[in-house]
Amino acid sequence: MRKSFHPSAARAARYHAPKSGQSLRKGAVIAALLGSLAGCAPPMDGQNPSFPFANSWQGTIRPSPRLLDESQWWRGFQDPTLDALVARALQGSPDLAAAQLRARAAYVETGAIRGLTNLSTEGSASAHGGRLRTTESTISGRLGLETIFDLGREREADRLGAAAEAAFADAESASAQLLLIGEIADTYLALRHSQQRLALAQSEIRRQRETLDIARALAADGVGTRIDSLRSEARLAALDADRRNLETTVAKTILRLTILMGDAPGAAPPEFLRALHARTNQPRARLAPDPALPADLIRNRPDLRMAEARYDAARAALGKSRAALYPSLSLSGTIEARALRFGPGRSSGVVTGFGPSLRLPSLPRRATLAAVDGASLRLDAAYQAWASAVLTALYEVEAALLDYGIAAQNEAAIERAVHLQSQAQRLLKDASREGTATLSELYALEADLAQSENALADARLSRALTFVDLNLRLGMGTQPQSRQAAAQN
Repeated sequence: MRKSFHPSAARAARYHAPKSGQSLRKGAVIAALLGSLAGCAPPMDGQNPSFPFANSWQGTIRPSPRLLDESQWWRGFQDPTLDALVARALQGSPDLAAAQLRARAAYVETGAIRGLTNLSTEGSASAHGGRLRTTESTISGRLGLETIFDLGREREADRLGAAAEAAFADAESASAQLLLIGEIADTYLALRHSQQRLALAQSEIRRQRETLDIARALAADGVGTRIDSLRSEARLAALDADRRNLETTVAKTILRLTILMGDAPGAAPPEFLRALHARTNQPRARLAPDPALPADLIRNRPDLRMAEARYDAARAALGKSRAALYPSLSLSGTIEARALRFGPGRSSGVVTGFGPSLRLPSLPRRATLAAVDGASLRLDAAYQAWASAVLTALYEVEAALLDYGIAAQNEAAIERAVHLQSQAQRLLKDASREGTATLSELYALEADLAQSENALADARLSRALTFVDLNLRLGMGTQPQSRQAAAQN
């Protein structure tokens, strides 16, 4: 393509309009130039990255839980207090509010990309005078119109880059929301676990006191020994220390939940504090098996959306660097009116201007071509980063499904063990009172029962946490509709 240069030649006249023949000839030349350059416009690279198996991959772990009946997965625990905590945190968290405002600002700023046709206006007025100078006043107004022929598609690249930045900011906001919901759920589950452990400690204290009474009664009858009584008293002292530690843990966890809701320490609404202090059962995740988990669900993940935004940003950068290889043509025209008064005289007039402006690529082209090659390599790198993020997401979902399945099996096994040991403990306690069983046997069985009860509390917490982790790995809870619904409850 032959290069030519047409400088911007504004033609000024006073009350003078261009001749129609000149306008037609100039328009024909410009049209021919645009037609020849438009055929050289670079194509915008690519589309959204994808894997060949993205629409057909199915999870291989069996059984996997049935999820996503609704995006507010935390409602699966059927715990009104947890639901209220999440809703309040989504409304009151300053960290989340800051992330959402950044995302909103990025979307608003996408409108700052100038279009191909722009109209500008300008006006000014001034006056000067005094004893030593003649009075002078000026009034002027200017109207400008510019049309850009984006031969290298630079504006398209700018819009793509702005959209990528907005998408990245939105994904960051979704990530902040996901982390907040996950931390609220994990902390609340830890609170109920600590409260359950505290209740178990108090229950074991009562059992040990009953055992101590049995030991003292047997010692008074000459059947037991002082050693049995001392052993029971030592166990009570240890349990009392555990109880105080658990009470401290409960208080600190409630304080943490207060901060996560966006409230100052001690400033949470009384109804929330009463609900958090109230004794209740541990929340439990109960999910029916499902034959498979579609891969499309991982597209909810904010980290994948960030990787896609980085890929689009790399596409935009490549488009910008390619645009530098092509000419930039613009047509501009201005109309300026002036009124000038100087002393007793006065003058006024209208100045008009019109002309094309062509900016040619810089020479030599080696530096520009190197920038294009570099941007192309960065685009390839962004795709590989996206592919790595997808593979990591698939692994994490599969691993979370495995963890959930094992946790559910462990909870069922330990629950059965607690049931059997509780029956044995009642029978052995009756036998100890009658003297047909030793206190050592009762001590050993009660220790096993206490250990199993604590293990059951731990297993229920583990299963609940794996349910939370699975939903976080799927990116659930970041959809706009879930944000609005949660905020309304």
